[in-house]
Amino acid sequence: MSGPIVCLKCGRDFGGVEKRRGFISLFVMGDEEIQSWFFCEACQVWTVEEYLDRFLGESSISFRGPIEREAGEKQVARIRECPDPADKWCECPVHREMGP
Repeated sequence: MSGPIVCLKCGRDFGGVEKRRGFISLFVMGDEEIQSWFFCEACQVWTVEEYLDRFLGESSISFRGPIEREAGEKQVARIRECPDPADKWCECPVHREMGP
């Protein structure tokens, strides 16, 4: 189980994965990567949690950010164009663009 998900700029706790503004599951060379996007109202930046579920080996969690508001909003809007962001097998343009 992971620890708190916090803003990479100010350290504000987002309150858990249920507070994410967008997510997408990607199939990456036999593994599954889930990107969860969080927006910090206090400093107006995005933080991305990247959960890598390895087919062979241990899973890992990493974070990316801070990402400027406009760039993050553009990416989350793109993710929302996917008909099923939870489906790592989805072959929509969004998954093809974000996958390997």
